[in-house]
Amino acid sequence: MHIADAGTDQPLQLLVLERRDDARNMARWYVLSIEPTLFGDQALIREWGRIGSAGRRLVIHM
Repeated sequence: MHIADAGTDQPLQLLVLERRDDARNMARWYVLSIEPTLFGDQALIREWGRIGSAGRRLVIHM
């Protein structure tokens, strides 16, 4: 499956998700991105946290 950015043929490199559930006091955000490294490789960047917070970040080198 190939997911492209709207209006272009470029592959999607950033995904932003938000989850809200006021009844459960849940307000969270998630970001997945693929970015180049200084050495020419690719890295998957995972970020998440509560809305309004700095959150956490995990880098997975590929």
